[in-house]
Amino acid sequence: MPEPSKDLKKLLKDEKAFEKLKKAMFAGIVFSDGKIKVHVLESVKEYIEEGNAMHHCVSGYTLKEDYLVFSARIRGKRIETIEVSLKTFEVIQSRGLQNHNTEYHDRIISLVNKNMHLIKERLKPKKNGTKKDANRIPQTIDLAV
Repeated sequence: MPEPSKDLKKLLKDEKAFEKLKKAMFAGIVFSDGKIKVHVLESVKEYIEEGNAMHHCVSGYTLKEDYLVFSARIRGKRIETIEVSLKTFEVIQSRGLQNHNTEYHDRIISLVNKNMHLIKERLKPKKNGTKKDANRIPQTIDLAV
């Protein structure tokens, strides 16, 4: 059996570090305004795929501790990648292909801001003192435009 490549070893190491950041509690967050669908990136592999597809450096954000990254898409096509602070609950940046803003930029930021409560809910302790269950059914909310 061949030895795993250095890139694969790094990916596996980063995936373990990513899991330790406890970002799994945000798994399944998805929301839409009927045209734009936004979902949280849930693995190092998804960060890498997003960065490769959008030709920007989001894959370097995988191990940023207090940030969450989302992908905004229309009919499955990536439009912009959004970074949200888990400390301030603000959109830090939203970038399209090669770090450019798209015609949907303001709409995407507004959509994320309107759904920031979904992130906050996951951080609230449950009655037994633990965080919300990350393995529950994904939350999808459609907002009329």
